Amino acid sequence: MLNPVQRAVGANLLKLANPNWGVLLLSRAIFAPSEREYNSPLMRTTCAAVALALGVAAAAHAQSRPDLTGLWISPTADISLALLPGEEVSLTPYGAERYRKVDMANSPAYKCLPYGPTRGLQSTNPFQIIQTADLIAIITEHIDYRMIYMDGRGHPADILDYPEWMGHSIGRWDGATLVVDTIGMRDETWLDTAGFEHSAKLRITERFQKTGPDTVRQTTTIDDPVFYTKPFTYGRNLRRMPKDTRLMPARCADNERSLGDAVPGVQGPEHKKPPTFPK
Repeated sequence: MLNPVQRAVGANLLKLANPNWGVLLLSRAIFAPSEREYNSPLMRTTCAAVALALGVAAAAHAQSRPDLTGLWISPTADISLALLPGEEVSLTPYGAERYRKVDMANSPAYKCLPYGPTRGLQSTNPFQIIQTADLIAIITEHIDYRMIYMDGRGHPADILDYPEWMGHSIGRWDGATLVVDTIGMRDETWLDTAGFEHSAKLRITERFQKTGPDTVRQTTTIDDPVFYTKPFTYGRNLRRMPKDTRLMPARCADNERSLGDAVPGVQGPEHKKPPTFPK
């Protein structure tokens, strides 16, 4: 009789490897009249082939996921210029009120605050991606980091009560595309240099797709019902920095003098494609 272990091995092999091996294993297990025959050299060879085939299938599956490790850059000061076709930034009444009050003299960067998860990857400085099976880390020159958990965990239940500058990110693979879900960001950061703000209810969905050895297409969806009437998506092309380029910490406090030189009330938002205001 076919025992559970034999049945499971054969069934999985039929799905993952050469069906002929699964048929052979199942047929030999079904018709084997005794344990002695089941342990015969032929069956031992068959089972070894089964294990090898399953191992090859698993390795091939793992290798189908691209390696994003490297030093990347894609300066994007104004995300309104990167909106995908048909997308718009539509403000809520509260979002419109806040947008009208944006003052470049109050830029979080001038105050040496962390850039946040979107602006941190959109500045003129590169960032390093370090990829492992269970965790992907992103390190920025602004001496900050993002942790993307790939081990199947969810977001902490209290993340909205204890938000973080970079939020909490969990990721998964959709074929060859890395999909990252981030919530729990502090609302002092901006979405871009040009002045889009957000609330603590912001949710970011990013998709990273390797388009070549040295290029990655990143699309970002912003969903914040406090500031925006509907989600909007923009896209950017990341390029790999040369191999001899190193990540050099840019400690804001060492060089930032913009806050002292900034004149309030002179410069508002700098978006080339202004958002849609409520009627």
